[in-house]
Amino acid sequence: MQKIYRLIGYVLVAVCCVTQTVPPVKATDEESEKESWRRVGETVLYRSSAPTKVTVIGNSVLIPVTLLYQGNEVDVQLLLDTGASRTVIHTEIADRLNVDLATARKARGTVVGGAVIEAYQVTLSRLTVGPRTKENIAVFVIPHKGPPARYDGLLGMDVLGDLKYTIDLERRIILWE
Repeated sequence: MQKIYRLIGYVLVAVCCVTQTVPPVKATDEESEKESWRRVGETVLYRSSAPTKVTVIGNSVLIPVTLLYQGNEVDVQLLLDTGASRTVIHTEIADRLNVDLATARKARGTVVGGAVIEAYQVTLSRLTVGPRTKENIAVFVIPHKGPPARYDGLLGMDVLGDLKYTIDLERRIILWE
């Protein structure tokens, strides 16, 4: 059965070779006030989008994400976390983006088990995951405590809830719809 699925996948990739360039979408005044997704000069494959390679460690899926804050861009690995309502980055990443946490809005978050943690809320200029980009997205910044983490934060449902994707653990990729 796996061979059939793999063969179908190869056929779909071969059929999906027709491409077109999609220009950026201009938001209306009403849309510009809220978070919105837009395509940024990407090439879209017919009936598909280019897969994104992920890192799989045990049951954890780490996704490459690009963050932009006031002209500073950083590539990070975020843990795909469908249980997190918000996207979170560690303070080390905020430092690499030159975020001044002294001027950031203080916030509180509730973690698994009900504990409340102190955090900062920062609005990033842009967050890109796979072929999708979200502008003006608020994320939480928290300090990482304990042994070194294999990831730079959590990719939460504020991002994942707007996307359609399939995770192929065997091939270690995400297929975007």
